[in-house]
Amino acid sequence: MNEKGPDKPRAWGRARLSRERRREQILKSAEPLFAATGLRSTTTAALAKAASISEAILYRHFGAKRKLFEKVVERNTQQRLAGLEDRFSSIPNLPPLACIDRMAEATILACADGEGNASVIAWALLETPDFAADVYRGEIGATELMWDSEIRNRFAGSPARPRLAIHLVPYVVHACMAFGLWLATLRHKAATAQAHARQYAEGVVDAARMVLSFCPESLGAGGARVPPEAGVRRVS
Repeated sequence: MNEKGPDKPRAWGRARLSRERRREQILKSAEPLFAATGLRSTTTAALAKAASISEAILYRHFGAKRKLFEKVVERNTQQRLAGLEDRFSSIPNLPPLACIDRMAEATILACADGEGNASVIAWALLETPDFAADVYRGEIGATELMWDSEIRNRFAGSPARPRLAIHLVPYVVHACMAFGLWLATLRHKAATAQAHARQYAEGVVDAARMVLSFCPESLGAGGARVPPEAGVRRVS
């Protein structure tokens, strides 16, 4: 302790980030660059500048540009899955067809909109297909598990549950993710992506209606047939 009070650490310019926080900062700043120009056309100089660090520090944390790209792809995928989980949790309790409609739209928009935009994985599938194919297959599997869990929890006592899980979910997940990836690749803005997602979700509902037509009691109360627009009419 000195005469002016307890010793205090001296400030030597900007505070140093921990290794984990620095890596996260680099990954976050690199994602929009890779989303815009991919692996090959994004320079390490641009990546370092975006993170406000030197190229030497960039290499110290990731070793090679491709390694950084792969970590960005994995982080982007986890963000997308977390975003989809949030979208699912915001869907209220609805009849089966209306719920499928909302889930399909949510799956598409998780790929095409927001922080988890799938532009990065689109570049990865083009430029690093061996690596990216494994990541994308993992994402498909995780998304199927989310769909299965939602249907199991929402329709536990409904005859719709096994039919949807077996005959709809595997195909719809692949289709919605592929469509969302296409929207992201074409760089649709939020408004147009949502419009396309809603239209596509209507087709998913038609497929669900065909699956459930083999057990009409699952379509509505008392086994009554539901007209094409029932349960999925939206309020603008």
